[in-house]
Amino acid sequence: MELLFFIERVLWAACVLGEALVLCRLAREGLMRRYPFFAAFLVAESACSLVLMQTVTGRAYPDAFRICTLIMTVFRLGVAGELYERICEHFPGIGRFRAGMAVVLVLLAALFSISTFRPNLLDHRAFPWTVVVVVQRFQSEILAGALTLTWIFLRFVLSIRQPFQPNVLNHWRIGTIYFGVSGAAYLADFLTGQAMAVLLINSAMLTAHLGCFFAWFRLLRRSGEKVPAFQRLSTDQVQAVEQYNRALFETVRLLPGEISARQAENRDIP
Repeated sequence: MELLFFIERVLWAACVLGEALVLCRLAREGLMRRYPFFAAFLVAESACSLVLMQTVTGRAYPDAFRICTLIMTVFRLGVAGELYERICEHFPGIGRFRAGMAVVLVLLAALFSISTFRPNLLDHRAFPWTVVVVVQRFQSEILAGALTLTWIFLRFVLSIRQPFQPNVLNHWRIGTIYFGVSGAAYLADFLTGQAMAVLLINSAMLTAHLGCFFAWFRLLRRSGEKVPAFQRLSTDQVQAVEQYNRALFETVRLLPGEISARQAENRDIP
């Protein structure tokens, strides 16, 4: 137990150092103005980590952890909103509302955090407390799922081949992994509850987070703000897409008739 606790503290301190290095990277590459919420998130998480390190063995830890969780809810949603706004920049037709999306999410998160700072435990099942508790408890899972679903929607549902800025694409991928690992670790801690298992899970989570910080440090560069040249489709590819669209339209047009015929056949069967 003592060895696992020591390993966890070392990894925790290494993550704080990793966050500081990513901040230095953002400042050196001139990306602070480009990703202000992400930079604020790193500062807030480092500060919360330092506070929790000082109280981890004392009675004040639960209160400090609760306050830090409320604070980080705001900044995590801010990072997701900022990333969503950067993704929307690649699609000018979305409109001007994309610029205020991150601000709206942060204000909502701040409202949730303020309203639950002194919650009424007798009414925790009443609306809106239930929604607020779910968002706070599963914030990492929600953010990871939202980023993943955004990628699936753009890539496979809309079949968009629009090239993204390397910084946005890398930040998108690393952020999804970061939030996904956090959510999986918190869920595993909740299901196990044993001290040794929790230490092992937290150590694995911190190791993954350290890898994410290293990836952010290596991949976020000033040159990554340029959008790669768009590769236009060839004539054969355009014809294949048009043929596929015609076949899909024909299938949709004939579908009601086929459904009616099948229903008529089923009615004739005794």
